[in-house]
Amino acid sequence: MAAAATSGAPEPVVKLVQGGEALVNDEAVVTRAAAALKQALGAAHVVQSTVPSTGSEDFSAFVNAGVPSMYFTIGVLDARDIAASAQPGGKPLARNHSPFFAPVPEPSIKTGVHAMTVAVLSALGK
Repeated sequence: MAAAATSGAPEPVVKLVQGGEALVNDEAVVTRAAAALKQALGAAHVVQSTVPSTGSEDFSAFVNAGVPSMYFTIGVLDARDIAASAQPGGKPLARNHSPFFAPVPEPSIKTGVHAMTVAVLSALGK
């Protein structure tokens, strides 16, 4: 509103609407997929997080509609940058939607396609 006032624009109408709902992964899907991902990628490369996140604005609609689902992410940053950020005074890692977010393209795409294929095949029981 202050931006409109300082520019001489009419006062905007602000309407708050309900946003995306919480996403709770289907436990059975997670159990199957995690086992398959650990076998395919190595257990050291699969981390199951219980920390809530705002990973997606609308993916929860699938779960809430009764579709057994799982939202997961893959690592896309250079391991050296991750290690450097963990050091005292290290530069924080840029996250998705940051203008400084810069995934390492080739391994990120290959890992993403592989992980998604493994997860889908595990859901199909293959």
